[in-house]
Amino acid sequence: MTKSPIYREAQARLKEYIQTHRLRPGDRLPPEAALASELGVSRLSLREATRSLQTLGVIEARHGNGLFVSAFSFRPIIEQLPYGLADTGARFGEILVAREAMEVGLMAFVAKLPASVELHECERLAKVMGERETAGVPTSDVDKEFHLRLYRALGNTLVDQVIETFWELFARLGEALKAPGTRRLAPIHLAIVRALREGDAELAAAEMRAHFDDVRRRIALIDPADARPPSGEQAPPAGQGGAHA
Repeated sequence: MTKSPIYREAQARLKEYIQTHRLRPGDRLPPEAALASELGVSRLSLREATRSLQTLGVIEARHGNGLFVSAFSFRPIIEQLPYGLADTGARFGEILVAREAMEVGLMAFVAKLPASVELHECERLAKVMGERETAGVPTSDVDKEFHLRLYRALGNTLVDQVIETFWELFARLGEALKAPGTRRLAPIHLAIVRALREGDAELAAAEMRAHFDDVRRRIALIDPADARPPSGEQAPPAGQGGAHA
């Protein structure tokens, strides 16, 4: 059986050290010499381990001040993803299914919340989309902000970061998803907001599902195999309802 590189053993011990000492984001790690001794590894192995854990976002180095435990973020994961994952549609259909399942599922939780400032802001953003569409101006930045705001009132940082991750992956498709859709963005976004204001989780979920129809048609331009909807449903024919990413 092949043994793991020594630095990987040091990496595992360092992560275990963080857990057993219940260190929290922002907590400082011991100096290198003391930490290497504590972990029973060489300083060279420890340096390699800390460099790799910095890349993964587990710890961070502050110039002249040592090593600290990092707050969890999906950003390092995004940066490590192979660009082929969201290029030419390879695997993109799987990403779309995951995102749709998440956002449709979240409608039940958002619908239970009282009307919030965030929902009011989502309505404003949807109207801005309409103005931009009329003027022929791109709306992708407003669309992204709409989705981030939609779940902000849940106070769930993990949800916020996953949404950011999905948008980063969608952005990697570049021009492929910028082709004109068959349905304007503003009406479908406003429909989602109206359903949530009424506390109608079922209607909000249905509107959110419709929101992904146009995305599938755009994916079909890249790779028809990735345009299949979840659960073996038939993808809607061109010309019917849909929306932007």
